[in-house]
Amino acid sequence: MGAARTCPNTPLGATEKDIGPISFKKGDFSLVLTGGKSVLTLYKILSKSNANWNKWHIYMSDERCVPIGHKDRGDQVINEIWLDNCTIPKKNIHFIKTEVGLIEAQKEYEKVLKKINKFDVVLLSIGKDGHISSLFPGHVYPENRDVIIERNSPKLPMERVSMSYNRLNKASNIFKIIIGELKQPLVKKLLENKVFPANAVIGKREKIFIHNNAIPKKDKP
Repeated sequence: MGAARTCPNTPLGATEKDIGPISFKKGDFSLVLTGGKSVLTLYKILSKSNANWNKWHIYMSDERCVPIGHKDRGDQVINEIWLDNCTIPKKNIHFIKTEVGLIEAQKEYEKVLKKINKFDVVLLSIGKDGHISSLFPGHVYPENRDVIIERNSPKLPMERVSMSYNRLNKASNIFKIIIGELKQPLVKKLLENKVFPANAVIGKREKIFIHNNAIPKKDKP
């Protein structure tokens, strides 16, 4: 694992404080969002941030293959709690259109990603099985694609579209977030450098934000 930061109560606030300075350092700022309940508070925090929103470009690491507006879509909840009320130009929001079907969504998003060389920040919420985005342990994915199709996710819905390991690694900063007591066994294994999808993406720089409730008891400071 890279540089890990234990955050007793506010790992998401700490993440936002790291994103802010990076977004102001350059012209356009590219941010890859992640799905999952663990990071929703971060998006609420970002919605209240002071930023030059016109320069922000938003991408999505993965999306579930369900209809537009479905409660299980990652973009649906992110729009509701942040982007629908944000001044980021709509043309700068680049979500995965899974409603057109898996293969077409894969092709369309690969065309979108060809327009950007490297992301400034990629956010990744790590699941209790060590998965990131829709890249799961024990599953084999094509190495020559920027976007992959997952047809047999262990979590419903089974069909998803995701950026590949290779594409996620094209980032200046990878911020990983681990929250929840159920993830204590995973954190222990990650600290022992066991192999999971979560440690296959490190980018140029990697930071891991671990909530105190995810740290194995005997490892807590």
